[in-house]
Amino acid sequence: MLNYNQVIESIFISLYVSLFSTLLAFITSIILGYWIAINSFQLKKIIISILGSLTSIPPVCAGLLVYLLISRSGPLGWMEILYTPTAMIVAQFVIILPIMMTLIIQYVEVEYPPFKEELISYGASKFDLIKLLLKNRSSFYLTILLIGFGRAISEYGAAAIVGGSIDHVTRNMTAMIALETAKGNILTGVVLGLILISISLVISFMINFLKDKN
Repeated sequence: MLNYNQVIESIFISLYVSLFSTLLAFITSIILGYWIAINSFQLKKIIISILGSLTSIPPVCAGLLVYLLISRSGPLGWMEILYTPTAMIVAQFVIILPIMMTLIIQYVEVEYPPFKEELISYGASKFDLIKLLLKNRSSFYLTILLIGFGRAISEYGAAAIVGGSIDHVTRNMTAMIALETAKGNILTGVVLGLILISISLVISFMINFLKDKN
């Protein structure tokens, strides 16, 4: 039997957690990604290589890492955020941050050098160049946001480890699909699965549309 309240609740939790984690990761990626891309320092190539490797980090490993950090015996245990939506946001942040940062670094390293010397000769600062790059390709940043959001909302392993799939609190769509299917409530699992697939299709369509626009 389909429980509409639980379905709506799980959708809301998924959207809330995924939107917050995506926005936090995007802001962090802009700040750190630009700094890494436009500056030269000794460990730059190593950091970029590590970020590239982390783009394929298994979600359960990211969840385990966050769990060790925020559990009672962990260094951040005093925050008491384990098994809360905040913990899920942190876990998804860890998963999508390397993806966003890698894309931004690649973009800046291609777009930045061609007009760097010319604009600096006219008295433009690095901050002016960054503002220009941000304004120049707004559709590119929207694409990055969509990629991050799509990755976050479809994630299950990490969110389940640190969220605990608590009813009315941290049970998002992916957790509810797994739970209801295991209980034999196939209808609920199918409905949520179709909703999740629809969201993924919309995101894919928008990404392809923006790529064509670029």
